[in-house]
Amino acid sequence: MAGRPLLTVGSGGSYSTASFAAFLHEFHTRAIARPVTPLEMISTPVGDAGVLCFSASGRNRDICTSFKIAAQREVRPLAALVMADQSPLHDLGRSFGYSEIASYPSANFKDGFLAVASLIAAALLIMRAYKVVVGDGTHLPEDIEELIEGTTGIKDRSQIADIAEPAVSMLAVSVLHTGSLKPVAVDLESRFVEAALGHLHTADLRNFGHGRHNWFAKRGDETGVIAFIGDGQTKLATRTFDLLPKASPLGRFDFSGPRDTQALAGLIVGLHVAEAAGRVVGVDPAKPGVPEFGRKLYRLGPGPSRRNLDEDHFEMAVRRKARNTNLAQQATRDKWRTSYEAALSRVASAEIAGIVFDYDGTLCDARHRFEQLSDEVAGALARLAEGGAPIGVATGRGGSAGEALRSSLPKTLWDRFVVGYYNGSVLAPLADKDAPAVASTDGSVEDLQIALSREPTFEGRRSRSNAWQITVHLEPGDDPLYAVSAMEALLERCAVNARVALSSHSIDIILGGASKLRVVEAIRESAGVDRTTAILRIGDRGRWPGNDAELLDDPLGLTVDEASPNPEVCWALSPPGVLGVQATLYYLARLNWNDDRGCLDIRPGRRKGNL
Repeated sequence: MAGRPLLTVGSGGSYSTASFAAFLHEFHTRAIARPVTPLEMISTPVGDAGVLCFSASGRNRDICTSFKIAAQREVRPLAALVMADQSPLHDLGRSFGYSEIASYPSANFKDGFLAVASLIAAALLIMRAYKVVVGDGTHLPEDIEELIEGTTGIKDRSQIADIAEPAVSMLAVSVLHTGSLKPVAVDLESRFVEAALGHLHTADLRNFGHGRHNWFAKRGDETGVIAFIGDGQTKLATRTFDLLPKASPLGRFDFSGPRDTQALAGLIVGLHVAEAAGRVVGVDPAKPGVPEFGRKLYRLGPGPSRRNLDEDHFEMAVRRKARNTNLAQQATRDKWRTSYEAALSRVASAEIAGIVFDYDGTLCDARHRFEQLSDEVAGALARLAEGGAPIGVATGRGGSAGEALRSSLPKTLWDRFVVGYYNGSVLAPLADKDAPAVASTDGSVEDLQIALSREPTFEGRRSRSNAWQITVHLEPGDDPLYAVSAMEALLERCAVNARVALSSHSIDIILGGASKLRVVEAIRESAGVDRTTAILRIGDRGRWPGNDAELLDDPLGLTVDEASPNPEVCWALSPPGVLGVQATLYYLARLNWNDDRGCLDIRPGRRKGNL
């Protein structure tokens, strides 16, 4: 998610976690982030932003609903952090396999009404993750005491409630904060309202100066001030508080150090402020009691209106090709519907003589790319091979792809498979364990690698090369299209005739004019058919500069992820939210093979199995 806009979704106590995560995202990646409630997420046009959901138990109905709707809209990246190892949110993650569910269960996370342990644990996990992503090598303090003393100078945390008590004893509390401490203000507001600890309103130091100060002109004698001051704004804070009525007691906490550490310490200080407020009114903030109507309110939940599955399939298929298309305009809708129905008709009427698959992102997802194929994928491939289908695999990888295929499929079926290694540079039967043979690089490849190492865009990026291909791995936060442009500019400067292709995790410089289409021709030859006979092609990167764009540039090219904007080729016809390997399985479950031909039976709106 690094480097992209982000919506962080939380409900109740987890909204505090969402606010902290949004701050960290902006602080560490410089990309815009915004915390939202589930209802806001459902009604927000997400666009190109990612979505990150938070739930301690994974059972929050509102969070589950918003996650499901985000998945059906194919929001990417889509993830959730759950402080449990099994939950309804985990089930949703399995239903939409392209999403990520991060689980961190612990017996210490058994919170009361207002989450405490799960909030701090989630904040720590997120903070550590961002530090890894951006290469921040600074270490967090060893324990909470060291954290609080290092940022606030307070050695005994029990002093925090004592400092806050005069202010929170007033009828109303005004929480003033600087930018990095906004998450603690959000959290305190939640605790005050949910546990009925008192009246509380929040503002940052300067927004307070634009009208909100008038509250103190009218009710200063019944209002206390809790201040969280960091970001080097000590002088501004002091000058602000010197102008407030002296009748308003002030509980001030000053923070120093890295801004993300200030924010983390602020959450903990805020917990002790809530403790002080609970002490004043005689309420345990963790166990304030829940009325019966409150339990009924909690069980309510938002949900999408009932939709026509045919229309859902149509709209998603079009948005995958042209994401910003306005389907509300009838002329545009009619035009795309004609193209969509023509694509379905072409697929349904085709007599398929063979199949060519991409590997990474199509037969295996990025999380398991160095493992065997899943049982479901291996079983589907074996079924087709046993039926006599000639099968090709076109991969940007070298021998590791062949090893994974051989370890997943019965040896008796290996002769049905042809593998095109290094984007079709080397063609070999799957049974050939020695392919692709190691080929040494020549001087031009070595010169190009030296130039790559000096290019600022690719500085520090891992790469590997051989006579057929140079692969440069991308890091989280890299802009893939910018990287491709930089690579093409470098090739032009070096006068190297090569093709650049983008995969889910790397950029490939393909030398010698190779193409994945060589695998298609090999399958035609194996099937004994000419160019007029259909070969089904399935990949995941069908939009330029994706490494399957050329392979899928065909009426029988189907993508499981990125689709070409060309209405004649490369459609993604799986249901909304079904992407990657799950989409491959969706296609294969509908591919029937008899003797020497296959037919693909895709009927949008009709579900089969779990999809």
